[in-house]
Parts: sequence; C-alpha cells; structure tokens
Amino acid sequence: MSNKEPARNPAIPRCVARLFVCGDALNSQRARENLRRLRETLDHVEFKVAVIDVNQAAQTALDQGIFVNPALQVLEPAPGMLIYGDLSDLTALASLFPKGDA
Repeated sequence: MSNKEPARNPAIPRCVARLFVCGDALNSQRARENLRRLRETLDHVEFKVAVIDVNQAAQTALDQGIFVNPALQVLEPAPGMLIYGDLSDLTALASLFPKGDA
C-alpha cells in the first residue's frame, strides 16, 4: 500500500490555499460558505484548502503574517495572494482563475 497521491493532470487549473478563520464568528461562517460557493462555481478548478482556526492555531497565523481574519492565503496559482474579508465578491474571486472549457 502506498501513501502517494495519484499524479494530477497538469491541464486542470489548481488552487492551493489556506482559509484563516476565527471559530464560528459571523464573518468566518460567511467566508466558509462563500468559499464553498466559489468552489461550486469553479468546478473545473482543483481546490486544496486548509481551514485554520486562529483560536486553535494562533502561531500558525502569526507565522504567515495573518493579523486580520477571515483571510484567504492563496499559495497556488503563483504568484499567490492574500485576500481579506468574508469572500462575498464571488465574481471578483472567480476572475482570478482561468475559465473552464465548457
């Protein structure tokens, strides 16, 4: 048995990100829900998102320079970016990713 992940298709756009939230605070709930909606909208993008609760992992947030939350730290696609807020502008967020071949 192997612990290796299967090889990914490089033709499929990929997003690797961390969503920093503060427990069940209202803006954190909104950010989670809006990220879920974004992922449904961009079903042609492979998402790998780690949700980090700053109540449980404050040092991780500080190490990454996260002082305000919610915050979405996009690691891929390069060059990456940091988006603050509840991610409510789905149109603007979706424009950051390549269009699907539909």
